[in-house]
Amino acid sequence: MGYADLLRGLEEEAARQAAALRAEAARESERLVAEARAEAGRLRGEALARARERWEAAAQRRRADAGRDRDRSFLEAARQLLEEARAEALRLLEPRRPDLLPRLLAEAVPAADPGHEIEVVVDPGQQDGTWAWLVQERPGLPVAVRAAAAARGGVEVRWGGVVLDDTLPARLDKAWPDVEGRAAALLLEGTAAGGGDARL
Repeated sequence: MGYADLLRGLEEEAARQAAALRAEAARESERLVAEARAEAGRLRGEALARARERWEAAAQRRRADAGRDRDRSFLEAARQLLEEARAEALRLLEPRRPDLLPRLLAEAVPAADPGHEIEVVVDPGQQDGTWAWLVQERPGLPVAVRAAAAARGGVEVRWGGVVLDDTLPARLDKAWPDVEGRAAALLLEGTAAGGGDARL
């Protein structure tokens, strides 16, 4: 083999090796690009998942805030309705019913201790009726009768530092927690029937 053939053989071998290196480099480049794309896709997916989680958490907070605002508005409206109902109940009490004074005197006066001077406070204009009842029902009881500053309905009996308030406003005050609870339950039943979810 001559020198020229040797050179040609070396050139061809170098060309084959260069082609093999280029092919290997191309394959490696494709592999690296594919890995980079896969990594970028993974990172993009994770970023999207985190963004979605943040958005869902923010949306849930907004829904919770809106629910609390709605519940607060409902509770304020319900409270206002109950206050109006109480005021209306107080207005509708009938302090001038003829059977009211004797009935309340019969409840309150016997509770007083006859060992003390007893004071009975009634609505203005009811002193005579009170005296008539006391003379008939509790003769000899040491009692003073006086008029209240304003009509309230009912009686107030005082003795030895004790005050027994049996007026209509006081009776309403005592009964109101139970009445209010029942009225609130009715409001809630109406809200549930209408699809609401507020809690009182």
